[in-house]
Parts: sequence; structure tokens; C-alpha cells
Amino acid sequence: MQTLGTILPDRVVFLRSYSKSHGPDLRLAVLGGAAALIERARVYRTFGSGWTSRILQNCLAHLLTDSHTRALVAEAGETYRARRRTLAEALAARGVHTGGTEGLSLWMPVEDERSALVTLAAHGVAVVPGGRYFSGPHEPFLRVATNRLHEHVDEVADLLAFAAFEEHDRGQPIITRG
Repeated sequence: MQTLGTILPDRVVFLRSYSKSHGPDLRLAVLGGAAALIERARVYRTFGSGWTSRILQNCLAHLLTDSHTRALVAEAGETYRARRRTLAEALAARGVHTGGTEGLSLWMPVEDERSALVTLAAHGVAVVPGGRYFSGPHEPFLRVATNRLHEHVDEVADLLAFAAFEEHDRGQPIITRG
């Protein structure tokens, strides 16, 4: 892993959330870094409404060291990686190259974000416009969640690829159901 912490150790913190891997109800993260930075964060959290109960902290500590839980989390991680990889490969076969290999989402390039959003929404597919992640100019793209993708990957890939390119005939449906 590359980090600025090796260059600026007194100004960088490492934050790891466990909400996705161990459940959103925990809403816990672990913070590491220089003692002064960690103390500032601890004091800030202590006096606000964002404190975390010791019961939840102990629960997470147990889950992180429990071999059965670790195996379940590793299995879930592989399932999510496989779903992401399968969709990325299906899109690549259709000329849409997503790049990256990690995470629960694909960053899919499109010719026009708004047009792609409308096309996908018309087919009941919700995605997030890439513009939400930039404050300035950027290449158009969509964030496509892959964590709930189970089956019909080819249909989903067809629809996503259809939405990615403007030069198609919008009058022709690409997916038919029998």
C-alpha cells in the first residue's frame, strides 16, 4: 500500500471502516496515526454525539479476532470480488473498460452521464453519476454497485454498455425477456 504517512507521519491518519465488512449496525472504524492527531480526534468524539459505546467496540474487537467470523468475512470478500470481476469482464467484452480491481463498485466510463442515467433509470437500474465525486472537470462516468449482482450478468452488462455509448439507436431495445 502506498501512503503519504511515510513522508508526512505527523499529518496523516489511517482510517479503516468495518461497517461494510462486519455490518452497518456497528458503524465503527479504527483510526491510526501520530499520537497528537489521534488525541485530537478522541477529544472531539468524546464531547460530541458521535461517541461509540464500549459494548460495540468490544463486539468489533471480538469479531476481528474470531476465526469463524474472519472466515465468513474472507468468503464474502471473495464473493464480492468475483461479482465485480464478472461484470468488469462482461463489460470489457462489450467494449466498456472499467479499470481498477478493488471495491464494491465499478467506475464505468460513459459518453454522457445524464443520458446514461436516464437510460438506466428507464430500465429500473439505479447508478450514481461520477460528477458527485468531483468538484471540477472530469471525464464522464458512472459508479455501478456490484455487491448485489447475483445473476443475469449478461443482461446487466448489455444494458450498461448500451447506456455507456450515445451513438446507439435509442428506439431499439437491447434486452428482451421471454
